Amino acid sequence: MRTIIAALTLAVVASAYAQDATLNGKVTDASTGEALIGVNVVHAPGRGVATDVDGAYTLVLPAGTYRITFSFIGYTTRTESVTLTVGEHRTLDTKLAIAANQLDAVVVTAGRFEQRVGEVTQSLSVLRPEIILNKNIISMSDALDQVPGVVIIDEEPQIRAGSGFSYGAGSRVQVCVDDVPILSGDIGRPNWTFLPLENLEQVEVIKGASSVLYGSAALSGVINVRTAYPRAEPSTRVTTFAGIYDTPGHAPAKWWDQNQPGFGGANFFHSRRFGQLDLVLGGNAFTDNGYIGPEPQSADSIALDPYRLGPGGYEHRVRFNSGLRWRSKGVEGLSFGLNSNVMKSRSTSVFIWSDTDRGLYRPKQGTVTRTLGTQFYLDPFVSYHSLGGTRHSLRTRWHRQIFDNDNGQGNSNSTTHAEYQAQQKVDLFGETVLTGGLLLRNVVSTAELYNGDADGDGKNTALNTAAYLQADKKLCDEKLSLSAGVRYEQFTVNDDVAGQPVFRAGATYRVLKTTYVRASYGQGFRYPTIGERFINTSVGLLRIFPNADIRPEQSWNTEVGIKQGFKLGGFMGYLDVVAFQQEFQDYVEFTFGQWEAFSWSDPAANFYGFGFKSVNTGGARVTGLELELAGKGRIGSVEIQTLIGYTTTKPISTTPDDVYAEPVPGPPLPFPPGNTTPTILIPASTFRNTSFDPTNDILKFRIRNTFRADVQLDYRKVFGGFSVRYNSHVQNIDKAFVDLDEDGTLVTGVRGWMETHQSGTTIVDARAGVNLSKQLRVALIVNNLTNEVYSLRPLSIEAPRSMQVQLSSTL
Repeated sequence: MRTIIAALTLAVVASAYAQDATLNGKVTDASTGEALIGVNVVHAPGRGVATDVDGAYTLVLPAGTYRITFSFIGYTTRTESVTLTVGEHRTLDTKLAIAANQLDAVVVTAGRFEQRVGEVTQSLSVLRPEIILNKNIISMSDALDQVPGVVIIDEEPQIRAGSGFSYGAGSRVQVCVDDVPILSGDIGRPNWTFLPLENLEQVEVIKGASSVLYGSAALSGVINVRTAYPRAEPSTRVTTFAGIYDTPGHAPAKWWDQNQPGFGGANFFHSRRFGQLDLVLGGNAFTDNGYIGPEPQSADSIALDPYRLGPGGYEHRVRFNSGLRWRSKGVEGLSFGLNSNVMKSRSTSVFIWSDTDRGLYRPKQGTVTRTLGTQFYLDPFVSYHSLGGTRHSLRTRWHRQIFDNDNGQGNSNSTTHAEYQAQQKVDLFGETVLTGGLLLRNVVSTAELYNGDADGDGKNTALNTAAYLQADKKLCDEKLSLSAGVRYEQFTVNDDVAGQPVFRAGATYRVLKTTYVRASYGQGFRYPTIGERFINTSVGLLRIFPNADIRPEQSWNTEVGIKQGFKLGGFMGYLDVVAFQQEFQDYVEFTFGQWEAFSWSDPAANFYGFGFKSVNTGGARVTGLELELAGKGRIGSVEIQTLIGYTTTKPISTTPDDVYAEPVPGPPLPFPPGNTTPTILIPASTFRNTSFDPTNDILKFRIRNTFRADVQLDYRKVFGGFSVRYNSHVQNIDKAFVDLDEDGTLVTGVRGWMETHQSGTTIVDARAGVNLSKQLRVALIVNNLTNEVYSLRPLSIEAPRSMQVQLSSTL
């Protein structure tokens, strides 16, 4: 009987399998023929496989007709229709082409899964890695300067005028490397030179509130740096460069004699596969003597020339990164690995220029900070794609920073981050992608700089926990894409606890083949960092005070846009037009006031209690319009790649007359005798009475209008290109800087600068080179071609013209 049952069971199983068909094949790059690893091969929502290390895939399917979709980051998605009969074995090899039409390019950041650019419900810009090599960019901040709507001021990212000057504390833009936040745990600041540029897949920039998927810091957007894995063939690239700074456009400000300050460096990248193991290595060494000279010293018998002594601006650093990934053959869909990055640096930061004439490229005495830095991260990760179509991922990071500063501002922190995410594609009246996750982030900070805590010992902790869920759905024959999500986030800093849910929703509708209309709404919530709450230091004459009572910021963002694809001969791209508005409550600004009592016996000991502090200033609103054009292709024999955009904004205070801070009363005046009335030196603080130019209630330190353009041209062995960046002038700054300048307390010349620099600045960079062979290229790069004298943040001067030669070898 058992034998009969076993035989019948085998017959049933064999009969079932006989009803199936097998589809297999290989996916390769259309240009190079190399196998592509990790291509998603999908036959129904949530059903499919990923190609293995040989680019191969196998699908066992019931007989029938299927639409097989092949998608991979950076390549054009391809769909094939196949009809399989019972028991058939069919081979379907596919070649994917690098996305020429920008609408077909695949991105991940917006929804945490692969989407075509045209289907994304938010504004999103993509920065390709070619711009890094072509411009010889050695810091991610310089690359982001080419993204429409993005400005980097004092290393702080601003998207669509959503931020101002904050002394480097509390970014409103989340910065990630491979979806994991890289902002410093204590002050929420990015370190752009620490990001691995050598092995770049692409940079994706979301504009607008993205707190649902990326947390507190994503109040104004997200910058996600995506690194690449090895292809079928090993790849090695080595680049060296050297350059000099030219005499400034304002000749009296030249602080050197015959030897112009120079810079130079080298970087390398290597990637290859060893069977199931992917290996990536990269590194960078850079030295910059700096265009900012030594701070002036009073002339004496030793310092005959007071403009030749003291610390100036410089940077020297070495960085090394690696990536390891193992693709399991024993467990299909399982991969795990470890990424790492380490950097040692010696640098300075300059807060205020000396003056606007001979000292323009000099720091004000006492405002230079010298830093010895060590930082690294280790990123263990696991990813599993189940046969049922569920993707599980666990990404972790241990990030350590140690900054030894020379002026009592030393600080160090350790950040431990872990995020589990599950994602499933299901068929709910059309394809639906469900994404859910849990997050834990813990920060331990020890810092002289942040000793404004209750114990005054500079030891602070922060714990962030969060859970989120997002649904992305397609309807109407996949013409309509809907997205909605919710997140609850809680923060604990020392003994203070705060939490709040946030929501987002968006829709994109494909009106015509290459015409997409979209609208989105998103809420934001940002909890102040350890640095904003507990910083306690001074820079020259100016004190910076802690504020343990600062409240979280809240915001909402909405936008409507249209994205139109186009083709002109062999040139393809898209034009994106979007109108946006973002509203803030309990807006945090770094502002001047009187925060401490003083003594008439020695009022200058603490500068009468005056200084800067991060405080809640009330409400704010940013409205604007943005146009972006991205394209690539060929016109005749010339290959062209472009990224062009214009952004105009109106950032205003919506509570300009509300009092947000009262001055701390001073002791009574010593006369007349018996006087007991406390001394009030300044009125209560409002936006208007602390602003240099409150016309139209424009927020402080905002660049309202920007234009960006980068064009790359390649003709046979010769290549060239240019970049154009226009930034409108900063209309409004803290009135205190002007008052201190005029009364002689802190002479900087800033009033004259504000009155004579009101037309904005256009910066042009140019490059040209030749491919000496398939492996070797040489280029000449000139930045700030017209040698403009300009400032993005008044009181801090930008670089004069620089010239460099680049030699790059690819093996």
